[in-house]
Amino acid sequence: MAEFKTEVQELLPYDRKQYLSLKKWYGVSFQLPGVFEGKDIGLDLYLNAYEDWFKNIINQPDNKHQWIVNHDYTDVIWFPNDDKTLVSLRDLFKNNNIPNTFIGALIFSKDDLLKFTRDLISYPHAVFNQKEILYNDIAISNHKIPFVIKISGHLNIDLLSTDKELLKKIVNSNSSSYFNIKEYKGTQL
Repeated sequence: MAEFKTEVQELLPYDRKQYLSLKKWYGVSFQLPGVFEGKDIGLDLYLNAYEDWFKNIINQPDNKHQWIVNHDYTDVIWFPNDDKTLVSLRDLFKNNNIPNTFIGALIFSKDDLLKFTRDLISYPHAVFNQKEILYNDIAISNHKIPFVIKISGHLNIDLLSTDKELLKKIVNSNSSSYFNIKEYKGTQL
């Protein structure tokens, strides 16, 4: 089952300040057509497009190491409200006697991460369940791989790595005509 850790920095397999500045990082954004042009695709379409895609990415690394889920830019409370959103994730907190105000990282086995996929990939968009209000993005990383999956409230998912060849391999094996793939500046896969 999941663990809850308050000391995030020591767990991450990367230098968070370097990652946030994107120095020495390569990145690719997987976007549904029209999202950044203002098209309202809705959470259901987003989940239908990304859920299996995300699970495929998590299943690719051949290791038994834990996955770390933390807020992207700064550590904040996980649930700033008591809305009836993200029921599975909120139940995880409740069943482990963790308050909604917990600040830190969630540590998952691969199987548990896959079990909570739907709530995790919709988290920044769904916490408030209002189009106008997005919550903090989250970053999902594996303890031993220089790779980060960034879940955005803008209904897209970005993949980042300090290893350009690893990123290229993951992007190539997960590309689809369903997504617009946009490289971060300087990535050039």
